Amino acid sequence: MKSIISFLIFLLIISCKQSEQKEAITEEQNQTQEISKVEENIPKTFTYEDIARYTMAAIMDQSPKIIKATKTNDLYYVSYTRKSDNQKYEYKIKFNGNKILWANIDGRWRNSQYDEKISFIENDDKLNIIQIYDDGSEYIKEYKKGE
Repeated sequence: MKSIISFLIFLLIISCKQSEQKEAITEEQNQTQEISKVEENIPKTFTYEDIARYTMAAIMDQSPKIIKATKTNDLYYVSYTRKSDNQKYEYKIKFNGNKILWANIDGRWRNSQYDEKISFIENDDKLNIIQIYDDGSEYIKEYKKGE
């Protein structure tokens, strides 16, 4: 009887170890897929500075030609001077894959459930900035390199 119980415990331990190994392999595969997805979203034609400029152009309905972007650490600082009243506007942007998060230079990040979700898709020499609002509606603005 003791040997049967010992054998069953042995089988249970082996089964648990195999299950843990399968979970570890699955987790490693998931991480590899996530890394691949992020790498797929790395811009090829456009720089992150370009994407930051075009993002603010789309959000603020301004010409990307008047918008400047610079990188400091992991943030992109974007600014422009509106021609109609000569007022200067400044923003900050950060990227997570193809997701874009922005804020006024001294304001809050637009990441509440009610803020629009912004992303980009690059396709050859075209860049789409996609804004999805909390009501499900979306606005897509397409730019060509050099605009």
